[in-house]
Amino acid sequence: MAWFHRPDPGRAEAAALRRKLARLDELRKQQKGETKRLAQTAEIQDREIAALEQVVGRLLAERGALPLPPPELRENVGRNVGLGNFLSQGLGSARRVLEVFGYDPGGPVLDWGCGSGRTLTWLRGAGSWNRNYRGCDVDEAAIAWLRRNGVAGVEVCADLPPLPYPDAAFRGLFAFSVLTHIPPPDHAAWHAEIARVLKPGARAYLTVHSDASMGATRSLSDEERGRYAAQGWCWSERPGHYKHAALVRRDFTLAALPPTLELERYEPAGYHTMDALVVRKAP
Repeated sequence: MAWFHRPDPGRAEAAALRRKLARLDELRKQQKGETKRLAQTAEIQDREIAALEQVVGRLLAERGALPLPPPELRENVGRNVGLGNFLSQGLGSARRVLEVFGYDPGGPVLDWGCGSGRTLTWLRGAGSWNRNYRGCDVDEAAIAWLRRNGVAGVEVCADLPPLPYPDAAFRGLFAFSVLTHIPPPDHAAWHAEIARVLKPGARAYLTVHSDASMGATRSLSDEERGRYAAQGWCWSERPGHYKHAALVRRDFTLAALPPTLELERYEPAGYHTMDALVVRKAP
């Protein structure tokens, strides 16, 4: 009678388990090494960012720019509080202002929704803007910070008209992402108020969320998208300082303009994903 070796199932399972445990131990060591490497990389990057921020601050100071505002004020003008985003956004908006109004606008121009000076940071020292810049914002802390840092001609304004200025006070007005955070039913009143404070023949540069923004955002509900399609606008409430979003179709915006504001040009997605429009007060 032949004898056959019968494998022990328990011994085979134990061997398989030991192999799995050895593999897990190997993976843990690899993960530990990778975590250490990532921490070292992050530390190096943090030091690099701090050094770059210091260099940027010194360069801006040399050209007479504002100091860099604290994160809590930067958060009030955008969800990204990073310094790079603040400076990049401000540089882009300042370039647009100079394209529309030039280096010498010929009189005071209002930055409606100036925040803590995101656009002003890059306008200071450009042509005659030091004496022609004016700003207003609902953010009292931002206005106080600007005044502490030597910015004259800035005021606190309210959520609703009127602005704290007399009729025909300005040679121009610009507002980057302001109407985007005002309920659409109030847009017509604000357009009329803009017309009131502009001198005859003066321009305003405005941005709104419209079709391009609708396509780019993922945060809108199906119900909000349905309202936008049905009525030409929607209002999306979001947590944070003036983070609610207004989206308005082009036809809604044009219908909200008063007769005293003539549309000079309308640019779909003309400023990031926002539509941009230039209007001029009738002479």
